Amino acid sequence: MKKILLTAGALMLWTGTVCAADMVRIPAEDYKAILQSLDALQRRVVELEAKQGAAPAARQAAPQPAADSARMDQMADDINNIYDTLDQVETKTLKDRVNLGAEYRLRYDSYKYKDLMVTDYSTATPTIYSTVHDSDNFTNRFRINMDANISRSLKFHARLAAYHAWGDHDQHNLVNFNNDGNAVHTLGDNGLKVDRFYVDWIPEGFPVPLAITVGRHPSTEGPPTEFKENRTRQATYPSLIFDGEADGIVATLGLQRYIGLKNAGLRLAYGKFYRSDENSTDFGWLDNEDTEDSDIFAAFFEGKIPYVDNSLMVFSYAHVFDLPANFVDGTGPVLSSATATDGLVLGDMDIYGAHFQAADIADTGLDLYVSGSINETDANDDPANLGTGYSMLTLTPGTAAVAADVEDHTGWGVVAGLRYTMPINALNNPKIGFEYNHGSKYHWTPTTGASELYNKFAIRGNAYELYYIQPISRYLFFRVGGTYAEYEYTGSGQPAAEPIRLDSDRIVSGGLDTTMENIYFLMDVRF
Repeated sequence: MKKILLTAGALMLWTGTVCAADMVRIPAEDYKAILQSLDALQRRVVELEAKQGAAPAARQAAPQPAADSARMDQMADDINNIYDTLDQVETKTLKDRVNLGAEYRLRYDSYKYKDLMVTDYSTATPTIYSTVHDSDNFTNRFRINMDANISRSLKFHARLAAYHAWGDHDQHNLVNFNNDGNAVHTLGDNGLKVDRFYVDWIPEGFPVPLAITVGRHPSTEGPPTEFKENRTRQATYPSLIFDGEADGIVATLGLQRYIGLKNAGLRLAYGKFYRSDENSTDFGWLDNEDTEDSDIFAAFFEGKIPYVDNSLMVFSYAHVFDLPANFVDGTGPVLSSATATDGLVLGDMDIYGAHFQAADIADTGLDLYVSGSINETDANDDPANLGTGYSMLTLTPGTAAVAADVEDHTGWGVVAGLRYTMPINALNNPKIGFEYNHGSKYHWTPTTGASELYNKFAIRGNAYELYYIQPISRYLFFRVGGTYAEYEYTGSGQPAAEPIRLDSDRIVSGGLDTTMENIYFLMDVRF
């Protein structure tokens, strides 16, 4: 009996200590149920001891009554149930503290390029292919998502990812000019890399609602990408303005109560856009004195579109200081004193943007969105030498690729699309969507983190995509689609070098008619 009482008392003391120290949060209903069970057990013990004390002689002369034995067995079962309940509460508490989720995506792509100019970086020799066809392209993408409510004012989020092509034993490190801004969104090995990790701190008692976000930000797959990805909003910034893996600090001010616009907020952001280290010495963590770090400051104002339900509008401004001439394998441009002595930095750039989207307009199942961007350069008048390995950018085979144009230019881009949810319950309400992209001659925004292997947001030309989404359950959907892209100028996705019209005689006699056709199928699992 004493053992049972001590066990019950210890359990009560343990739960009380947990609540007092706020080390583990037990749901109120579970805690109350445990106390009620312990109280009932204690009453049973008192009743049994009173009954046994009234007839000690009878207890010694006769065997324990079956009823009392049954009660003891019942008490033992109840204690075991309490332990099971405590285990469940502890497990749930741990899950409440750190939530884990996972994603897996299988994607098949078939590509067909026409008039494709490819540069062999080992020889700096460009080759023009009339047709390139790849119909056997499979990729895996695996992600682990995690978040934790550390306290009322502190939250943690992270995502790890692996992106790999089937059977790829010689990963191409120069794909899409691989750098720190797209290390997780370009093909690599099967190892997990950190896509994002950041802490949200919400100071209490601040006169204006404020959130400070520090770390590797949720800055990939932003609006309107969530429509095609069949999920809720995943990133802070519109994809046409910034789509890449970024480290920085963001302060978000909640303005709804002050200006009356629902979900209104102002974000002020600082990030390190590019850093070149002293990699050739033992002090690799120090700055490379031959070039400048590139910093970015940005402001974003967002809120609900007035009188439009399920809507979002975002107005953006970003200033990039000391934009590097190129990003190649994360090491930056090559400097050759024979042709340029101060050519590692192009200058500064201003980027302006506006984004509007609305979901399920008037309960019709129709989603619409449009994004626009304007980029203006402030050149520093220094030619940028990119080395002999990058002659494709200026189309001067066998010579150093010098971005000799040092004038200021303005470019612009636009993304527009729609998605319709078909009211077919038997098919789990499938969706069909269309997206159009256009970029001008000088269009450039930092969008190296695109989810596809090609980057429609960076195109200097036109791209069209049609897709169909078939939901199977809340955990699984399929998507099939096709993309057609028309490239009008060289240098899509690169800020360096003067763009050249592909259909001009400056490239080859008669010019080029460069296009891409992509047909894809993907399976997406989330749990």
